[in-house]
Amino acid sequence: MLFRVLGPLEARTPAGAVLELGARKPTRVLAALLLNPNGWTSVAQLIGATWHEQAAPASAEANLKTYIWQLRRVLPGDRIESRPGAYRLRVEQGELETDLVAAAVPAARRALAAGDASQAAQLYTEALARWRGRPFDGLEADFADPVLARLEDLRFELRLGLADAWQAANRFEDAIALLHELTDENPLREAAWARLVRVLHRAGRRDEAITAFGRARTLLSAELGIEPGPELNAAFTEALEPGGRRRCCDLPRDLPTLTGREAELDSLRAQRRTGGPVPVLVVDGMAGVGKTALAVRFAHEVSGDYPDARLFVDLRARNAPLSPEDAVARLLRAAGVPDSAIPAELDERAALWRGELAGRKVLLVLDDAAEAAQVVPLLPGTGGCLVLVTTRNRALAVEGARGLTLAPLDAWSAAEMFRTSVGDWRSDAEPAAVAELVGLCGGLPAALRAAAARLRSRPLWTVGRLVTRLAAEPLPGMAELLEPSCRRLAEPERRLFAGLGRYAELDVQLAAKLAGLSRVDAVRALESLADRHLVDPRAGEVYACHPAVRSVAAAGLPARVA
Repeated sequence: MLFRVLGPLEARTPAGAVLELGARKPTRVLAALLLNPNGWTSVAQLIGATWHEQAAPASAEANLKTYIWQLRRVLPGDRIESRPGAYRLRVEQGELETDLVAAAVPAARRALAAGDASQAAQLYTEALARWRGRPFDGLEADFADPVLARLEDLRFELRLGLADAWQAANRFEDAIALLHELTDENPLREAAWARLVRVLHRAGRRDEAITAFGRARTLLSAELGIEPGPELNAAFTEALEPGGRRRCCDLPRDLPTLTGREAELDSLRAQRRTGGPVPVLVVDGMAGVGKTALAVRFAHEVSGDYPDARLFVDLRARNAPLSPEDAVARLLRAAGVPDSAIPAELDERAALWRGELAGRKVLLVLDDAAEAAQVVPLLPGTGGCLVLVTTRNRALAVEGARGLTLAPLDAWSAAEMFRTSVGDWRSDAEPAAVAELVGLCGGLPAALRAAAARLRSRPLWTVGRLVTRLAAEPLPGMAELLEPSCRRLAEPERRLFAGLGRYAELDVQLAAKLAGLSRVDAVRALESLADRHLVDPRAGEVYACHPAVRSVAAAGLPARVA
């Protein structure tokens, strides 16, 4: 069954046939019952709804019973129930037209949050097309007012959502025309004015946007005695900016010690060219391998192609994963959106963020992502942007993304980085010691920089003495770097990690023995460590263990994760 109530009342069978409800008064009785589906409606209320244009006759209650009898004959399934002094109509989920319309709102928001503005617009349009006139037509306004008011709010929300979807799809003129209708019909509702100001500005009609704000402010002051709220003020502030929307660049500095990464930079250049309208490039690798340095170097190289903004977000702020909600809020603030205008829900924040990016050329660096759920809400919905993601999670998967796995430096590049970081003659005077130090650090840039920093702080040390010290203790800084990778290890993985300090390579059989696991569980534990770049898969069932990981494993798990 489908009860169509957004206009003249109509009941349809599951096959789509229209039921003949009979005369006007039985139809009014049915409409009154549908105002309160599955709830009891008193006889007095039904009489008032049925004879609202005239005084109810003495036979009204008897007549009402007749109308109920007629409706029971027409409606299948014994729908109408009774008790002394009241009736109710049983309605299943999805049988009332208003339920179908209300369900379109979250579905359209999800589509918009996923970047599918066309699907969102279609859902909103189909829902709005269900209005065929005044809802519950034929019922007295006073009797139906509470329900009619809610439906009017719902229709307003659907039209606002359609304007948002059109704006996200760069259909600015359609959005502007609809918002003009809404502000004419509802001149005291700020939400429509705020969207009108924003979309006019984004369509390049800045003067009209400022004029629209002035009209809204005058109306609100004259009719309600209030000033514009946060959302309308935020739209106006954006429109006032002489160069358009806020531009900012918060990229970290490019490290002068970055060496040996030309092949990886070439790979990113090629992937950017072939990555589609919004290239998403993911760089994964173990902690300290130089993912951030590479991404920042590439970001500085291409930043001229993204004049509107170059934004950097540390997704592991304060050494804990940043929630998607907080990450989107941080970007919205960087774009100039005040806290008071940032929605509470993630999908609404993500939709607002995509709206901020619409028509702009923005470079976005998302550093140290723990999982795809942190990344997806931050992605642009329209072309012209570039997204760089770094992660120590080999298994992080974002649909349509390209990328590379960053390996430690080769021996020559690692030695060159160490010499550049030390910055004096000592490293050149001891080539054999430098080669030994590079082996201890396994070509890991973070370990090389930490070793160089220790040497600089000890003016009387030689490289050989530094090597002697490093061979006898954990590599400096590596426990802190590996901590996030170790934090979520399950107990079998912890036991296996604890045994890594003694082996440069291990196979499944050795892993099972070290951790006291079955073969199946050993494979599972090894793959989990591999996803975190704590071991590196080799041919067959062999896994390599980096010297830095062995150094930390030999000393025990970092204190905060043990």
